Amino acid sequence: MKKLWRGVVSGAAADGQTWTCINQVECEFHFAFEALMQRTFTDLTMGKAVFGNPGVGCKGPYDIKKMEIEQVQS
Repeated sequence: MKKLWRGVVSGAAADGQTWTCINQVECEFHFAFEALMQRTFTDLTMGKAVFGNPGVGCKGPYDIKKMEIEQVQS
């Protein structure tokens, strides 16, 4: 059964820059991790993540420190 999931993924880049990505996906739970990770990678590479030091840049490799997945109540 498809549900709406909210994911918060945070970590650090090679230069110590911190980042956080917040996304929502609608899918079955067993697909949520992969779908959220795809969105996270896109946000990082397109500069759409929330960066700890804006304007500094964020070069990989990216190290994930925390990931939270929760069901969004509708």
